Amino acid sequence: MRRAVAVGAVLLAVSVAAGLGWTAARNIRSPAQVALEAEPPAPSPITVEVERTELVADVITRADVGYDDPVSLRLGGALGGRPSTLIVTSARERGDELVEGAAAVEVSGRPVFLLRGRIPVYRDLLPQAEGPDVLQVEEALARLGYFSGAPDEVWTPATEDAVEAWYAAAGYEANGISDEDRHRLETAAEAVTSAEDGVKAAQDRLDAAEDRLTTAMRQEDDARYQLSQAREALADAREGPDELDVRRARSAQASAEEQLAFAEADAERGTAASERAIIDAEAQRERAAVDYAVAGGRWDSARLGVHPDTGQPPTGNQLESLRQAVEAASSALDAAERGIEEAYENLGRQVIETEAAVRSAADGLAEARSALDELLAPPDTVAEVRAVERARNALDDALAETEDTRAAIEDARAGIEDARMDVVEAREALADLEDRTGIWIPAGELIFLERLPVRVDLVTAETGTSVTASFMTVSGSELAIRGSVLDTDVALVKEGGEALIEDSLLAAPLRGEIRLVADRPGTNGVASNRYYIEMVAEGIPDELVGSNVKVVIPVGGTAGEVLAVPAAALSAAADGSTRIEVLEPGGTTRFIRVEPGLAADGLVEITPLDGEIVEGDLVVIGVASGDR
Repeated sequence: MRRAVAVGAVLLAVSVAAGLGWTAARNIRSPAQVALEAEPPAPSPITVEVERTELVADVITRADVGYDDPVSLRLGGALGGRPSTLIVTSARERGDELVEGAAAVEVSGRPVFLLRGRIPVYRDLLPQAEGPDVLQVEEALARLGYFSGAPDEVWTPATEDAVEAWYAAAGYEANGISDEDRHRLETAAEAVTSAEDGVKAAQDRLDAAEDRLTTAMRQEDDARYQLSQAREALADAREGPDELDVRRARSAQASAEEQLAFAEADAERGTAASERAIIDAEAQRERAAVDYAVAGGRWDSARLGVHPDTGQPPTGNQLESLRQAVEAASSALDAAERGIEEAYENLGRQVIETEAAVRSAADGLAEARSALDELLAPPDTVAEVRAVERARNALDDALAETEDTRAAIEDARAGIEDARMDVVEAREALADLEDRTGIWIPAGELIFLERLPVRVDLVTAETGTSVTASFMTVSGSELAIRGSVLDTDVALVKEGGEALIEDSLLAAPLRGEIRLVADRPGTNGVASNRYYIEMVAEGIPDELVGSNVKVVIPVGGTAGEVLAVPAAALSAAADGSTRIEVLEPGGTTRFIRVEPGLAADGLVEITPLDGEIVEGDLVVIGVASGDR
């Protein structure tokens, strides 16, 4: 037994010694081995496999489900007609939906309309008003179909027409021109008409004065000419007849005597010629009578059966020829008779004409003798002196009339200027009054809300009660899902895009639509690095109202499986292209240019542009440094 124990102890000692030797051998190294072990291992690439998978990119956020925030409605000012007591004459009921353009309440018979807009009512909207609140009204009226022009910031007659049509369609009369305003307009218009009549009257006076001046100046010129002529005539009368005039008068008398002699001689010659013509005409008639008798005898013989020339019965042609000879002789006899009548007529006319010529020549001679006698008579200047006096008086009258007329013209011109100033002032007054009158909207008859339609949540002023503060509380009429997205994701979220609402109360995700993406971060109470978004969906159950739900916004995906690598595997080449580094089985690497595609969940879709890459290839995403 002791022997066995001794053997065991020896074996144990050997084992311990062997262990200590092995341990010593492990810990005892040569200097070369220590230096070799001190060097870091060689760097090695970090790789991942190329995957073939379908990529789907989503933006995920949380959002609240609920109606629009409640808004208390109150009058923004006085109502049309300025009623002294504000009594609700028609009210809405809780749950009613109020659309844009509808009356939220009727107070003292006047409507209080709702329109969509961000600028609250702060003033009465009067004709010629300008500002963004006018633009807001016109845009709303355009949406309602009452304003057909291009909305701007000026209240024009087109705005008034649209407001009037809007009120009429709602069963109310728009606030227009009051009786007092109408009276003032009529008075101002009458003032303009009166002033224009004053200008016309002043112009008529000026025209009449200018016409009188023209007449007076013409009369002045005539008077000056008449005075000059009268003075010349007086001077001529005092000097006596001019010798040349006497010679001319004597010559005129001699010429008149010769003309009388010539007229008497012509009368004698004309009468003689006319008498000879009568004798010749009578002789011609005698010859024509003889010819007619001979032709008649020959015709009678032929009609009895004997031709006067042959003694034989006449032929038809011969008989016709003899008949025509009778007609010709008869015509000649008639012509001769007319010739006698014409000759006697010529004689009568000749006598009349020559007697007239003789009388005219005799009158001319008498005038010539009278003129000569006047020239030779002693000068009498009484008439000329009187003519000069009359001409001088006429000139003085004309000068006085001209002076008076010029003064009247100056007065008329001054009157026109005054009348024109009156017209300008009257028109300005009328234009100013017209600009301040017309169709308008009192501040109390309009409320702007940022979103319509809304629903009535609470009626605080019922029919028959007075309006002292808020008369109604409204909220959005439809459920909406309100949330936000990070500023890094907002570029992926578009208005009109799809959104999926997920919750444990829903059997399946509910499809909705993004209706609003804020234009800047930090609005609507969200963080400064997030953008407010708003979504709507049909079929939201009442149980979700007031709850917070998950919203998934799909922003893209691949059509089936594609090659994909981690984003860290992509690098830029010197020419700006994108490449990946592929590890070969022998440990070498090669670069392949790729076209990156959709990125999702840390992976990026790639399409090789040169070279080949397949699923399972190793791509380098980094390098291990080798540090211990």
